[in-house]
Amino acid sequence: MRILVVPILKNRWAYYCHSTLPTTSRLTQFVNWTGSKWEKFGESDPTSWKGKLFKTGNNFMDRMDYEEWFLKGVPIKEDLEHELTKVPVHHPSSIDSAIIRELLQTAVEHRLPYHKKYMYYSAYWIPAALCFAVVPLIPNIPLAYNTFRLYSHFKAYKGAQHLEYLTTHNCLNFEASSDLDRILQGVQLSSSKDLILPSTITEPFSATEPTAVQTKRKPNLDPLHDDIMGVIDINTLNRIAHECEVPGLEIELKRARFQILSKIVHDRAAKNTLGQLPVEWRNE
Repeated sequence: MRILVVPILKNRWAYYCHSTLPTTSRLTQFVNWTGSKWEKFGESDPTSWKGKLFKTGNNFMDRMDYEEWFLKGVPIKEDLEHELTKVPVHHPSSIDSAIIRELLQTAVEHRLPYHKKYMYYSAYWIPAALCFAVVPLIPNIPLAYNTFRLYSHFKAYKGAQHLEYLTTHNCLNFEASSDLDRILQGVQLSSSKDLILPSTITEPFSATEPTAVQTKRKPNLDPLHDDIMGVIDINTLNRIAHECEVPGLEIELKRARFQILSKIVHDRAAKNTLGQLPVEWRNE
């Protein structure tokens, strides 16, 4: 098992846990089996109900918090054959390991009660979902959704517990990665405060006095999928995923990138500052 830390902005990072440790959990084995069945839906005709369901499901999963995906990747401590004593955390040398440790601890403290709360919420809805009529050939979507969310919150909760244990027992071994340094060489990153967003996002909000229509308008987030100055570019993310040879890393990094940028957009829109340049840039 190892943890990768990849900067999206100068002060915003994505985490990924890569584990190939054998597990004794039959539940995890069952979920992996259902995952392979789900992927077969993607081979269906996009216009069929299976194809449409697969597309809708993937869009939903992309909206799940990237930190939840990270914690779900941390294996459950009780399911491991051998207890972990050292877990490498690979990060660029430009990021202080003490800051990574502090932020991981903060994330765990926030996520433990969060996932415990919503794990129970999902469990409460399962009996109601069972009441939906079973239609031949069409799955019970509410039951599938709540079961998935129950497992997802449970897995993230147990992952956060394990990460808390590893952190408090000094089992995380922070290592500056020469590979990440080489790939990131020349990549210029801005902080979230100084980031200049694409004009296609900010122009509709650039009036001196925000109107009522502006405050209700939803920002266009599509440009966030493209390269933006000051943000790690898509090609660099692809290189990291390819050279680290970690299945699923590319999807996780792109999901984290989009969600981090989306939060910046929504935060600025909520403060009516989306159409404004950062203070440091206004007089240049």
